[in-house]
Amino acid sequence: MVDLGIVMPLYKQKPEFLKAALHSVLNQTIQQFKMVIVIDGAPEMEPLVQSLVGNDSRVNTVSYAINQGVPHALNTGFAELFKDRRIQFLTWVSSDNIYGPHFLEVLRAALLKGPVELGLVYSSFQSIDNDNKPLNDEVALSALRKYQGKPKEALLDSSIVGVSFMYKSCYAKKVPGGYSLAPVEDYDYWLKLTDYCDIKYIPVELMEYRVDSTFSVSAQLKTTDAHRKWRYAYHLARHDARRRRGIAPEISILLPLREVSEETIDRIENLYEQVFSNYICYVLDLSSDQHVSAALKQIPHPCSVYATYPNWEKDVAVLATVRSLHTPFTMLLDLKGFQNVMDLQILINQLHKSGHNIWSTYYTDNHAVIGYRTVDLIKPVLSNELFRTNNLVHLLEERVKHVGDPS
Repeated sequence: MVDLGIVMPLYKQKPEFLKAALHSVLNQTIQQFKMVIVIDGAPEMEPLVQSLVGNDSRVNTVSYAINQGVPHALNTGFAELFKDRRIQFLTWVSSDNIYGPHFLEVLRAALLKGPVELGLVYSSFQSIDNDNKPLNDEVALSALRKYQGKPKEALLDSSIVGVSFMYKSCYAKKVPGGYSLAPVEDYDYWLKLTDYCDIKYIPVELMEYRVDSTFSVSAQLKTTDAHRKWRYAYHLARHDARRRRGIAPEISILLPLREVSEETIDRIENLYEQVFSNYICYVLDLSSDQHVSAALKQIPHPCSVYATYPNWEKDVAVLATVRSLHTPFTMLLDLKGFQNVMDLQILINQLHKSGHNIWSTYYTDNHAVIGYRTVDLIKPVLSNELFRTNNLVHLLEERVKHVGDPS
């Protein structure tokens, strides 16, 4: 019985890459499946597809004259498959990757053998270049397996699923709107899907992922604007997932600014590149005309908000903001950037492990050691120091006494 459906979204592609991808899918150890190839705005690809597929009755082709993006192509393909009630398992494949002969068999077997609540399985993969040369040695593959083998909760922090996966159609039909939020439509979809089901990792390489091939999405994300668009969508996917699941932000990050410079822009970009993402960033605009807000809103982020304090003293504005916060932790930023993308994650991990006698964690000047503030440690509030919010309020109230408190 045919219970497996596959979608291949196809825009422009090198003929040799498409040929290798289709050959690898059509020659799987599992031969019974339905496949929908969605040609998305590249009619010149139709003759090539037809020559490669021939009269294979398993394959159906849908073609659009105008490119409408990967999410639309995927939703089109899966809508076709949903019409067949026999289809229980789904996956989609890229037109430039190469799939090992047991790719479908192993993933399908894992879903079949798993409990009812298991809805998504995924495996490791090997990266290759345009000449089919493997890019990862055994050390790198081992590191990837460790990264992907994290528990389901880690999916809120990063896209551990990767590019080799299969899921149950019964859960896919629950996802409102299907695929969306390009160019992170896959990651966003895994977060939506796992609102309803569990996941399982299979630590074996089942396919070869072609890195930055000529027409790939990743190759198109090299400019600053494209990277910002990707980063915004990546953060939004996580932000929306936490909101759906009732997970409140953990950290409030405050960045008080009176002017905007290249250094300012570098600093906020540096924050947005942190691995830890469950925060709200408050930009405190101290300018007289809100030009700080106008400038930084050009670098969008779903978890940034803007508070205006025209011509206020910085410490007074910071205290007024901190008093209104509901997050358990707060950090006051300066223009000195994080040295490592893991800095914020490490600081909050250490504060979580500490007793309530520890008020904050911070990096020492050489960034080699984490420092801890206690009630007995009398020193100024440090920028880039992660505080328990109530303790920070106490310290700031002492600090602004000589300035005057507007409240």
